[in-house]
Order: sequence, then C-alpha cells, then structure tokens
Amino acid sequence: MARSSRESALRYPLTAILGVDSNLRVVRALSLHGGILASKEILRKTHLAQESVRRALIDLVSIGIVSSSGLGRSSVYRLNVDHYFAPVLSELFKAESDRFAAILDAVRASARAMPIFSLFYYGSVARGEDSMDSDLDIGIIAQTDDLAEVTESVRENLRDVAERLGFLPNVVGLDFADIKRLDRDADPWWKNVISEAILLSGKRPEEGIGMVGDEIG
Repeated sequence: MARSSRESALRYPLTAILGVDSNLRVVRALSLHGGILASKEILRKTHLAQESVRRALIDLVSIGIVSSSGLGRSSVYRLNVDHYFAPVLSELFKAESDRFAAILDAVRASARAMPIFSLFYYGSVARGEDSMDSDLDIGIIAQTDDLAEVTESVRENLRDVAERLGFLPNVVGLDFADIKRLDRDADPWWKNVISEAILLSGKRPEEGIGMVGDEIG
C-alpha cells in the first residue's frame, strides 16, 4: 500500500495546526478562553493527557498560532491573536460553541408551555463521549395522561431544527410510575440516567420518585 505523501506546511498550515486531535483541542481551549492559561488549566479544559498537552504546546508555539511567556512550570499560553489564522479559527470555534447552545435552546423550546415535570439530556452527549452518529438522548418526565402527547409533540417540534442543526434527537418519555418502578428495581439504565442527566427545564429526574400518586405538585 502506498504511503501518504507529505503536504506543504507553507501552503496547507491548517493541517499542522488542526490535523492532530491534541493540537485542535488546545487551540480551541485557548481561543474560547480568550486569555492566558497555564498548562494545568489547559489540561483541565481539554481532558488530554499531560504529555499530549506538552507536545501540542511545543508544536503550536513553533507554528506561531500560540504564544508563550515565562519559563518551565511557570509558563503560560494564549492564542496569538496576531497570527494570520487566529481570527478565522476564533470564529470557527465560536460557531461550534454557538451551535451546541442553539441545539439545547431548541430542545427547551420544543417543550415550552407543556406540562412537563423534568426535561433533561443524558447518555453519551452528557458524558462527552458521543461520536458523529450518536443520538442526543432527551428525557421527559410527565404525568401519565399527558406523557404520550407531550413526547410526540417534542419529537415533532424538533424534526426541522434537528435537520438544520445536524443532530439526532432520541426522545424518551417516562411517567412517575415508570421512574418509581425503575428506582425500586435498581435498574442500571435509570442509575446511569440519574448520574448523567443534565437538566434543561423543571426539576431533576430523581426528584419525581417521591411524587405522591401521579400529580405534579
């Protein structure tokens, strides 16, 4: 099998800047932060291994897209705003961040004014472990009499916006009897939902376990 040929670094510098996962994540963290970060903070924001951050910073400083000051462990880093590609990359990362915010806003809007006890997302997206073909798992808790209509309405309301923003909503509806049963049986899926759930509207899903009867109080 023929080996891939090298690309011109002068002609295609974005390959060097963004073609390595660790480089991309470090540039993103610095761009979105907008100021100076120590390597310890870059580690926290990127969730990379220490060695990966170290190599990425060496790479990016040598390319010139990241500037550094200080020595050794006291070194700090920032996006070099004077670099030719810095404004374009900053806009790109902002658009990426804005898109995710728009997705969450769309999910909230899809359930607005509906009789919902809890609206949340969970699963691989909540854990930050999703891939390009992963669903956005959306959970709804409502009274039994409202659940089917509410769940279907949310699915329908998300249909067009999901296509426009490029995500795959998977809407799961539960009533109070469901969550009481799941909790009583120590269901593994429900345990994961409770630990992962990121609330979008209403109350935490586990707060519905103690509801009396089937009433939202």
